Parts: sequence; C-alpha cells; structure tokens
Amino acid sequence: MPSFELDGKTVEFEPGEKILSAAMRAGIQIPHYCYHPGMSVVATCRMCMVDVIDMGNGRPAPKLQTSCSMDAVEGMKVETMNEKVKDAKELVMEYLLINHPLDCPICDQSGECVLQDYSFEFGSGKSEMEYSKRVYGWRDIGTFVALERNRCIHCTRCDRFTREITGTNEFGMFNRGHELTVDTYSDRPMTNQFQGNMADICPVGAITEKEFRFKRRVWKLKKTPSICVGCSTGCNVTIEYDKNEVFRLKPRDNPDVNKWWMCDQGRLTYKDLNIRENRIAHPLGKTAEGFQEISWENAFSAIREKISELQPTSNEVIGLVDTHASNEELYLFKKLLKEGFDSDQLFFPDLEWEQPVSDFFINSLITSDKSPNRAGARMLGLKGAKSSEEVTSKIPTGTKVLLVFGKPFEDENLLSQTGTIPLVINIAAWQSGWSETADVTLPGRLHSEKDATYTNKAGRVQRVNTAIRAFHKTRPDWMVLCGLMELLDVDNKADSAEAVFQELSENEKGFQGLQWESIGSDGINAAQFDEDPGRNEVSELSKTA
Repeated sequence: MPSFELDGKTVEFEPGEKILSAAMRAGIQIPHYCYHPGMSVVATCRMCMVDVIDMGNGRPAPKLQTSCSMDAVEGMKVETMNEKVKDAKELVMEYLLINHPLDCPICDQSGECVLQDYSFEFGSGKSEMEYSKRVYGWRDIGTFVALERNRCIHCTRCDRFTREITGTNEFGMFNRGHELTVDTYSDRPMTNQFQGNMADICPVGAITEKEFRFKRRVWKLKKTPSICVGCSTGCNVTIEYDKNEVFRLKPRDNPDVNKWWMCDQGRLTYKDLNIRENRIAHPLGKTAEGFQEISWENAFSAIREKISELQPTSNEVIGLVDTHASNEELYLFKKLLKEGFDSDQLFFPDLEWEQPVSDFFINSLITSDKSPNRAGARMLGLKGAKSSEEVTSKIPTGTKVLLVFGKPFEDENLLSQTGTIPLVINIAAWQSGWSETADVTLPGRLHSEKDATYTNKAGRVQRVNTAIRAFHKTRPDWMVLCGLMELLDVDNKADSAEAVFQELSENEKGFQGLQWESIGSDGINAAQFDEDPGRNEVSELSKTA
C-alpha cells in the first residue's frame, strides 16, 4: 500500500483515501466535528485542518488544508501539531463558542461531548467576543429526539443523515449567516424510525434522546458489548447500565451487520431488560393450592420421579421452543430430547417474514421477523411449524411429556389441549400462558444476564455478554438444560456456555470450525448457511421508512 508521513509516523492508505480517514484507521486522532465515515464530506467545521509541508512533490500546500477532504498522496508529509495548526484550532474553537450556551451542567451530552473535549485540549480559554449570545426558541422536532438549537455548531451531520442515510429529507439547515439554524420542514415533526441515530452522531448536546434525558450522567454508566434481540438483524449494540438498571442501548460499529446505525424500536427494548413484575424469579411447582416456590433440588427431584413413573416412549415426548433461545440452548434442548427420550419432535415458530429492500441501507435493518435466532434453529435442523394449529395436529393423543422453552405458540386452544398432558415443563424468563399451564416452571435468564451466541438473518454468529445481575434463584438456561440431562443420565461434560458452543461447533455442520474466541465482538459468518425460504423481499422506498 502507498504511504505518507503524519507527524513523523508512516501511515498507509488506500488509493483515493482522505488524510483523516487514513489517520483514523491507523489509530491516529485528528480532531473533527462534521466528518462521519458513513456520510459525504463537507469540510464545514474546519477543525480537522492540517499543515501539508510536502504535497509529495517537494512543495508545501499554500495554506492549511482540511484533512477530511484532501486526498492522501504517496510521499506526502503532514503535520497536525505545529504552531500554525494550533493557532487555527484555537480560532475555530473560539468561533464555535461565541454563541454556544454554558449548558454543560444540565446537558445530557456532558461527559461525552466532543466540544467539551476539544475546548479543553485545543481551546485558548478566552474570547475577544463580548456580544450577547444568539438564542433560538424551543422546537419539538420528533417522536424520539429533542432539539436544543442554541447548542448547535452547524456541523450538518443531522441534515446529511436524513438526506443520505434514511432518504426521508425531513430535516435541514435554514437561513444564512448569524441566523443559520437546523429544523424540520414546514413545522412538521420527524416520524422516521431511525431518529436516535441523529443523537448518536450529534457531536454536541443539540440533539438528544427523549428517553434518556436527565436520567443519568454518562460517566456513571457501565458498558457491555452485546446485540439487539428486537429482530433477526442482530444489530451490534452496547448495553449501558448503572446499579443493575439499563438506561440505553447504543449501536456499535460493525460494517458487516448494522454499520453505525440501529432503529428506534430496537433502542426501546432496553425497557424489557428492567421489567421485574412479569419475571420468573424462582422455580415453581403446581400443587392443589396453586403454584408454589420450590427449590431447584425439589424441582429436579419431582421431574425425575414423574418421568420414572410415566416411562414415556419417543413418540410421547414433544418439545416446543421459541427462537429467542441462543444457539447453545437450542443445541442442548435438541440433545436433551434426542439422547434423553430418543425423540426428534422439537418444533419452533417458522413463520414467513418480510425483508425490506431499499436504496438506503438503513431501511433494511428492520424486519418483520422479531426473533433473534430463527437462523440458528434452522441451522441446527429443528422442525418449523407455521402456526399453533399445525403444532396441535402434531401432538399425538397420549403424549406424556411436553417440554416448552420460552413462550412459543402461545395460543388458548393449544394451551387447553396440552393442559391434559401428565407432565409439562416450562423453562422461561417471563411469565406466560405456558408458565400458568406447566407442572414445573424453571426460571431462565435474559440475553443481558448471560453469555451466549445468536445467529442473525444473514448467518452471522454473534455473542452476547453478561451485563446485568440476574435474580439470585435463577440459573443460566444452558445450566438448566444440563441439569435436566443429568437427571436423565445423558452424557454431558459442559460447564460453561463456551464449552457448550465448542461441543456444538464440533457436532453441527453449520457451525463447524467456529471458535468462541474467534467470534469476538463483531461476530463471524457461519460455516454453512442456506437462504431462509420464509424470507420475502419487499421493495420499500425511502419515503415510507
């Protein structure tokens, strides 16, 4: 690769790549506001100016250049920290702060504000301007974000986002000079489903999430990499939490999945991670008086005795699982039925789903498949069922044991039919019709409370990590399934989610060769992935996003 010199360091670049982009890829930070790798270059903020002392031909550039817009050239020499550049950065900072309010104590962006950081690092700490600051009125611009126009530094990221990323064009720059401002058109609020991204890309506190306003200072938040389980796209996110409460989900950069974006619907799934009222916090057993809390030992003992009494054959054991279960849980559930009961009657909801196809990548993030691991169930060879009626027809008369993982096919007719089965076991984190029907309910955990892997709609295997402390009397779902296998004398040596995944990758063709460590934070493509026959591509114009 060709290279140039940046502050005495050699930096390689792709032909046609800009100085700023090459520097960032090499881990060298050049301050900037308006530049974003996912959008067009406008060079409006002037913060990324550098001194090109040799343009590759032995001659210097006649003036400072914006590194975001200038092509890197073989043999070029660039300086970012000399006095000439420092003076320019001080002037830019002074200009930006002329009208910026002193809102830091009450601003949600405080603690992750680039303007704060650059003011400290590159600002002069003084200003020659003594005029009153410009003040704009309050504007309600959207359903998901709030606008504080007084804080805006006119980087135009938000404007370019609605033009180039969503294609909805409902946000823009108005007026000229001192009166320049950002706003929606014709006083209409935004309704697109990706507004939260505007808060992410805003370098200051001009655009903030309504859901997060005034709830926590960002420096108090702990951060754990994970994925969004709101649909089968599996956008890479960071779970941000404090004192065991999740406050927001933020997208993580992953060019192979969601790039820099995620939908507002996915952001709102953080609320589910905090709900406690409908959670199953301990094992439950059905008695004549109703459901009672029991110990894990008593739960497993009761299950062992009942199975021993029933002596079910392979045709008398049925398993139902929803595709919110991880790869490890699906694999162990399949193994439990096969080696514990010699049954392959394991069904998951296999509904048809729509995949929007658009000229704008971001519109493809939302699918109608609202489960995170349908692809994993298919790759593991589980049987799909289109509806609860189809499942009802596949449950033969005389079924003795029904194992339900999660809350699949939750239908009154199916629940009433399975209510006559002698032993119904439900493994779930949430209360449902199945937990009210089951003879024994074993509490599981949410994806934010365990280590696991999921396979998204494109066959990419991705990891989630433990962030939130689970209820004390719950257990990771893989451990619950291993406990059931132990009481059925099924050979099992797994002692962690990682060990289960290792066994899965050795035994399942679609996952062969994958290693837990190699999945990393960005995921890895499955060894073998076949296109989902239930996927229906639907043309979706940007204006309908």
